[in-house]
Amino acid sequence: MKNVALLIFIFVLSANSVVCQTYNEFVMQAKELYHAKKYQESYKVWDKAFNVHTGFASDYYDAACASALAGKTAIAFNYLEQAVKNGWEDINWMKKDSDLASLRESKKWSAFFLNIPKMKAAYLNSLNIDLKEKLESLRMQDQTIRLILPDVEKRFGRESKEYTWFRKELMLRNDSIVLNKTVDVIEQYGWLGINDVGELANQTLWLIIQHAPLDIQKKYLPLLEKSVNEGQSKGWYLAFLQDRILMREGEKQIYGTQSLWDKERKKNVIWPIADYKTVNQRRKEVGLESIEKYAENSGFIYEPQ
Repeated sequence: MKNVALLIFIFVLSANSVVCQTYNEFVMQAKELYHAKKYQESYKVWDKAFNVHTGFASDYYDAACASALAGKTAIAFNYLEQAVKNGWEDINWMKKDSDLASLRESKKWSAFFLNIPKMKAAYLNSLNIDLKEKLESLRMQDQTIRLILPDVEKRFGRESKEYTWFRKELMLRNDSIVLNKTVDVIEQYGWLGINDVGELANQTLWLIIQHAPLDIQKKYLPLLEKSVNEGQSKGWYLAFLQDRILMREGEKQIYGTQSLWDKERKKNVIWPIADYKTVNQRRKEVGLESIEKYAENSGFIYEPQ
């Protein structure tokens, strides 16, 4: 039996989700123009995106890069300020990013950095710091063990007992500990949005639920959907979780985010997609690159039919 609730979501959109969809489409267009080195066009599309919806910190930063490369110094500084005010934390990268080279020649550069501590303080004061730090700690615990996995595979081989133990026992035991703590947070506070705990901590909720058992994924899917529709979580989080649930239930996925390991070809193969001919439009609506580019960048096999 098909998961009707998930399929209905794609066709029945609230007003908020339509706004987010349009925002995501502008964001993807701006990024594509940036990668094509069409910076003048890119910064103009970023402006359209932010007129539709308040931006995320990472998006404001990307917009600043495009604007700086387009020679729009004042606009670039404005976007950098918005990035910091909305939680951009990698100040060291900002100092050396080649995209911002033209800004470093401006008299405003030094004054801007002097003002960063004040902007960051105002941003942090608007968040629940205790929950932010707790979730970011859980993120570290969840992700660190996954970062080690490729080294285990390289050293022992994917079919080895060592790899199986690491993935099927050690990782699952760690996932269980992290999941229990995350569920406690969600049950007590709900699905905390970007305005509550910042981008990184908000993303942590999705990351950990993405690794959870199927029943837990289905339980919290509506909370993530609500958060996305309110602009408090990114749309592609929902796309990944929807696809993961559909794949685990043996159904075709919607956005093409999920893959499975093929032992014979020794590569991940993207799980079958419903209506694959229009998948790139759906991916664009939630802020994802094309399925072809995704497969290429991830080293996955994509067989449309």
